[in-house]
Amino acid sequence: MALTLGISNLNLSGSTHVPAAPKEDLDKLPLDLILPTEILELAETTSEGSLIRALAFPWLEILNQLENNPDLIHDFSQSPRKFEEFVAASYEKDGFSVTLTPQSGDGGKDVIAEKKGFGAFRIIDQCKAFCKGRAVSPNDVRAMMGTLYRNTNASKAVITTTSVFAPSVADEWKDYMPNRLELRDKTGLIEWLQGLKDR
Repeated sequence: MALTLGISNLNLSGSTHVPAAPKEDLDKLPLDLILPTEILELAETTSEGSLIRALAFPWLEILNQLENNPDLIHDFSQSPRKFEEFVAASYEKDGFSVTLTPQSGDGGKDVIAEKKGFGAFRIIDQCKAFCKGRAVSPNDVRAMMGTLYRNTNASKAVITTTSVFAPSVADEWKDYMPNRLELRDKTGLIEWLQGLKDR
């Protein structure tokens, strides 16, 4: 059963893709009601996943709410796929060509962000939508580094989380940071997003 709240095209029945709501409707909604809204379009299917295009209004409204209350980022733990889509849309805002990988069988990478041509650069990102208090473990980071080395065409691995990293992680991988590995925790994620706001 769809919950409309006076918004005819915002279906909150739990389906993965809900039509994007107009900006004036999004301005009135809390984050937990915006998350079911579509925040990107799938442009083309490739062997690695789907090329995407970000939808500006939903992406920006989520960012506005996160700026007002950064703890809302933990709402993504209820919808990890939506977090992957939000991160993919953010890379696209940052000027990358972006592929969102399938929900299963992705080989340890959720988002692939590329800049082609002179100085080409390819990032593989694993998105961890964790609740408050749950840290990304050392084994999670080791697994991602294994993914980086299996993907010989990747320039860098990034782990983006709504939470934090276990205390030992940064020290274990300090020789690889920031050129080969980036650990983007909740604070770093919000800082990155704020830098994209006016692009």
